[in-house]
Amino acid sequence: MAQAKHGEQADGLPMVDYQYSVVDVFTEQPFSGAQITVFTEAAGLSDTQMQVMARETNHSDTVFVVPANKGNAARLKVFSPQGEREVGSHTTVAAAFALAETGKLSVNGELSRLKFEQGQREFPVLLKQSGSGLMAQLGLSVQPQIDHYVPDGHELQQILGLQASDMEVLKARPLFVSCDTPYLIVPLRSLDAVYRASFHAEAWAQSSASSIPVNEILVYCRETESEKADFHLRLLGSGRSSQDDPPVGAAIPAFAAYLVNVQKLAGGTHALWVERGRSTVRQSLLKVEFDQQPSAPLSVRIGGAAVLVGGGTMRCPN
Repeated sequence: MAQAKHGEQADGLPMVDYQYSVVDVFTEQPFSGAQITVFTEAAGLSDTQMQVMARETNHSDTVFVVPANKGNAARLKVFSPQGEREVGSHTTVAAAFALAETGKLSVNGELSRLKFEQGQREFPVLLKQSGSGLMAQLGLSVQPQIDHYVPDGHELQQILGLQASDMEVLKARPLFVSCDTPYLIVPLRSLDAVYRASFHAEAWAQSSASSIPVNEILVYCRETESEKADFHLRLLGSGRSSQDDPPVGAAIPAFAAYLVNVQKLAGGTHALWVERGRSTVRQSLLKVEFDQQPSAPLSVRIGGAAVLVGGGTMRCPN
């Protein structure tokens, strides 16, 4: 991996130039999806420097690529303006795409399999090249835990601020699902209901769910804006504004496990597209694949397309 360039001094300290790319993830359209900054050659930066640089970019996530310790393709460190974060599907896709676009990661043929690292953790990454461009996927293996004891219909209506007619009760049902992080997953009948829903903390505290350590509710419906999408997802929870429409990638393994349970899916590989956000506000489209086998961990792959929308140099005191 090439070294960053040294520049003039500031306050007696040498300044080092670090190249970055700005990538819009889970979209084929510029200025849509999740906006991620990727420093593709971040060797030599301390965690303190990375944190300062992440505050400077002021994006929800900034990825720093450093040499791998175990002979893998790259090691990733991810910072928000508030602190270090775990690697997720959106930051993995951003890093893979930025590395490929800048020639630091070769894509051999239609399918390339590699591994990234974060700390002591290794995770598989798949790169797929097609006529429409490059798609990257993060691979995960999870052991879902499912609880059918959920708030009743009236309680859910109070928690979400919805009417009985908004709740899907014929083709699906709510469940608590955990793949490390627990979610209450609730099916709704329409996009309109998904975006009228909001989290009511007082109703939650008075419901049967208050004793369950769940911080977020994943609401979904089958109505979508994109013809490609199968489901539209939105996360709600304490500490979130009713106007928020946060990334859903972390909830995808739980959603896949939910579908296996609710739809009684047979063994084998299943594929679908998930939509997050409205088309007018940085909509994301995620490709989800999962392998369902009895008495085996659920293997989930989460990814999508990305667009390189910008880049430049940031100078940091050495």
